[in-house]
Amino acid sequence: MNDQAERQTGVALRGLVLTLVIHLLGGCGKSPDEIAAQDKARSERAIAAAQAELDADQKKFRQMASGELRVPSPNVMASPEPNPSDAPNLQPIDAKGVAAPAGASAAPAAAPWSAENVFSEVAPSIARVHVMDSSGRVVVIGSGVVIDKGIVITNCHVATRGTKLAIKINDSVMPATIQLADEALDLCRLNVAGLSARAVAIDSVTSLRTGQRVYAIGAPAGLELTISEGIVSALRKVDNGTVIQTTAPISPGSSGGGLFDMSGRLVGITTFQHRYGQNLNFALPADWIGQMHARRPSEAVSRAPFSADAGQDSSPATLIVGQWLCRDWISGQAGQYSFEPDGSLSIVMSGGRVANLKYRVSGKALQLSDAKQGGAATIEELNARKMVLHGRNQSIACER
Repeated sequence: MNDQAERQTGVALRGLVLTLVIHLLGGCGKSPDEIAAQDKARSERAIAAAQAELDADQKKFRQMASGELRVPSPNVMASPEPNPSDAPNLQPIDAKGVAAPAGASAAPAAAPWSAENVFSEVAPSIARVHVMDSSGRVVVIGSGVVIDKGIVITNCHVATRGTKLAIKINDSVMPATIQLADEALDLCRLNVAGLSARAVAIDSVTSLRTGQRVYAIGAPAGLELTISEGIVSALRKVDNGTVIQTTAPISPGSSGGGLFDMSGRLVGITTFQHRYGQNLNFALPADWIGQMHARRPSEAVSRAPFSADAGQDSSPATLIVGQWLCRDWISGQAGQYSFEPDGSLSIVMSGGRVANLKYRVSGKALQLSDAKQGGAATIEELNARKMVLHGRNQSIACER
């Protein structure tokens, strides 16, 4: 090839490359910075639209709580004491004896589905849970999954944070009540009058393998029906069973949502993430839904964060003094906690290990320290008989 032909070929190739670059960058000679600015603007508009929808929904909830918005069954906000006879008739769904609520869909075939297929199958059964104070102001947003006719499962650390509950599912807003609270498992069963959404199929954590693909669906940051994809990164043994560690991203608001396998079966309830780790997310096994029971007389959802028997000092610093039997449902560890009036705390774990600490209560904050380091926990609930603490990678339920 002569020099002129080589130059012509080079010019042609450069022209082709330039055409491809312009095409990939969106055409019209836009620079990468301009394209990035456009993408950022689109993202901001999408987020603003989602936030506007969320604000509109919260207005509905406030109207519902104040009586401005008519809703079915005006007495549904009252929270009756759970009655064992009200519990769903739990039946095994397969040879493994996995307890699944009656009326749940038959487990789909084991053939893997795409993320699109899984979402299409289960999205109509995913709820956004709104927890409100007495004025109707939304104080917590979480997620929930329909597991039986009129029944939604979510985390207790979501459902018990306010005085009233409502869910949004399939564009319908409905009031809800706590039917059963098993705070040791951090699972609450909600009763939703008039809920017609179908139940999801439930499978056991024993069907999972490390490395298997899973999908988390819920309402992170209130953005309902958000699906994220990941794998089972570990299966962590605890006293009550196996907790699922996954790379499927979750965020505040995801708590109570569903973790599904590649056949659209519920295998876990997305519950918490490691605050300081990289993509360390955890789900409680769906097996625990069939193990729920009232471990002590349940209190109504309208209870105050701190309460006491009539005539007693109701300050947290006074209520906390004494001996408690506590269990951390994340690690499965149990022990006896002895809070002394002088600010000393002795913890005797079930394995015999003893820890001696100092503690201080300030409002809902519990500060702990020893000779070398300190820590903190939030007192979510405290009365003469029960205490619930949430700390870094800990959720501890205690009773006298």
